[in-house]
Amino acid sequence: MRDNAYSQFVSYAKVILPLISLALLSTLFLFARPSGNGSDIPYADIESIAREPRLNGPDISGVTETGGAFSIAADVARPIDTEDGSFAIEGINITLESPTGQAVQLTAGQGTLLESLNRVIFDNLVRLASNDGYLMEMRGLIADLDQGHLESTAPLEIRAPFGSLTAGHMEVIQTGSTVQMNFNQGVTLIYQPPN
Repeated sequence: MRDNAYSQFVSYAKVILPLISLALLSTLFLFARPSGNGSDIPYADIESIAREPRLNGPDISGVTETGGAFSIAADVARPIDTEDGSFAIEGINITLESPTGQAVQLTAGQGTLLESLNRVIFDNLVRLASNDGYLMEMRGLIADLDQGHLESTAPLEIRAPFGSLTAGHMEVIQTGSTVQMNFNQGVTLIYQPPN
């Protein structure tokens, strides 16, 4: 009698337990909500990307001929001319670093990368900061990444650890393990001694 009751329990369990699991799974799928609506795909963005090729968030790094390092990060890069490999870039951040750790960081809203010459040309506002306390603003700059060389194409204003100055021209040159900043063409210096 006891074996008969156990056999009946097992036979009922073989039917009831799969039905319970099926009911649980069906309620899981019934009440689950999709994460997004399929009609929310931004087709306008897809069409604009297809019409105008671009690269989002490019990040390039390399080594200069003098042994320093450079890196370029941008928000967007769009090809201008595929023959010479030039790109219009936006939201640019360039870092040049000498082997001894002297570094210059350059930020700008937009510029042109000439890949064949490994140069970046800026025609708008450029901000430049060095890790030894110089801050500069100018409205034009050429960055030669092979040489680790920066040259302004417009007058600039400089805040230095010893005061402030203005100049008509500036060059940042990597020579061996050092980075030199040269200011010329009508330099005006306002010296502020330490307190």
